[in-house]
Formats: sequence, structure tokens, C-alpha cells
Amino acid sequence: MPQTTSLGQRGFFVSGDHLLKTTPADGPLSCKPSPPKARMDAASNMVRKIGDAIYLLDITIQEWSEQLDRAQPHRKGRLVVVFGKHRSVRIEGEVIFDISPAVGRMHHFKAGGWSFRKLTPSVRYKHLRDLRVGSALKSDAVVVRLIDGIEEMLAERDALCGLLASLSRSMSGRLSGVMANCARRSAEAIEISKRIKIDWSKGAAEAEETIKAARRARYARSKAKKAALA
Repeated sequence: MPQTTSLGQRGFFVSGDHLLKTTPADGPLSCKPSPPKARMDAASNMVRKIGDAIYLLDITIQEWSEQLDRAQPHRKGRLVVVFGKHRSVRIEGEVIFDISPAVGRMHHFKAGGWSFRKLTPSVRYKHLRDLRVGSALKSDAVVVRLIDGIEEMLAERDALCGLLASLSRSMSGRLSGVMANCARRSAEAIEISKRIKIDWSKGAAEAEETIKAARRARYARSKAKKAALA
């Protein structure tokens, strides 16, 4: 037997996990619609966790990049990771830049000084380690380990950023479609409401009486018509 508890309100009681309505007996209890706060909070929390994970990866990538700068020979073409405004995000027509890592090579000028050049798709390689310099030096094993670790973390970062980007891209069109559909359905509900002749929500007894009255009126009209033809 389910346990029942009174709510202290006339006509309502709890049975198990269900809120039951005892009066009137012709309709279920219904709450007013409200924003799905629990689901929104859960989604926001997950997005925030993804952002925190990306930030933690960036901090770790920077730590490993600093060690790579110490271990790798400072020669022409050496690999470096530079944080800056490399990638843009468009939000409602506005272009915003996040700080993100970019892998590139350092090029030395004859007159002195170095220049960073970001890797482009034209640079072909299987792994970032293939682009290192000083492979004949004893420190090469450490350099390879650092570059491999950085490459792995960059891949993890790209995957997490891809999740956020795909959410933005896929949801934009879908939400527009939902909004348009709701507007159409709302107008349709108004049109349908005009076709409802008996409103049962105002009480079943009243509705039943309306039906009976309509039947009596039809019968009276039919009887009068037959009498007129006799």
C-alpha cells in the first residue's frame, strides 16, 4: 500500500511519488510551465567544466613549453608554442578572440633577432617531433618526450573546443526552427480554440448539460418540423 500524506491543502494528497487531486474529479493536477532550470543548470555546469578543463590544459601546455624552450637547441626552425589571440569566435555577429596556443617555428634573421611563424597546412609532418631540431644531440630524448606530450595535450584541447563549437553550430539553426514552430503552433491553438463549442474545463456537469440541451433543442425542432408537414 502506498503511503499517503496530506499537504494541508483541501482536495490534495501525496501517494508515493504522485501528487493527486481529489476535487474536482474531472481533471488532473497541472503546474504552470516554467524554464527547465535543473536541466539548464546541469548543462551550464558541464560547459563550465569543459572550459575549466581547457584552461587547465593551457596551463600545463605552457609549463611543458617552457621546458621545451630550455631543452631544445635555439637554432633556426626550432618548435615553439605561443599563446595569443590566434582563433576567433563569432557570437551574434561579434568576433571575439580567446587566448589559445599555436605551434610554430622560430626563424632567425641575419641582422639578428627571431621571428615566430605559425605552422600552416602546407607544412607536412606525421608528428610534431618530425619538425624538431638538434636530433643528434644527447638532449634529443627529452625534447621528443616534451614535444609528444605537448602534441597529445593539444589534441585533447582541440577535442574539447570542438565539443563547444559543435554545440553552438548545431543548436543555432535548431533553436530558430523551434521558435518558428512554437509561433506557428501558438497561432494554430488560437484558431482551434474558436472551433471548440463545449468547454469541458469549466466542469463536466455543465458540459453534459449543454450537450443534453442541444439534443433537446434538436429534438424540438425535428418534432416541430414533422408537425408542420402533417
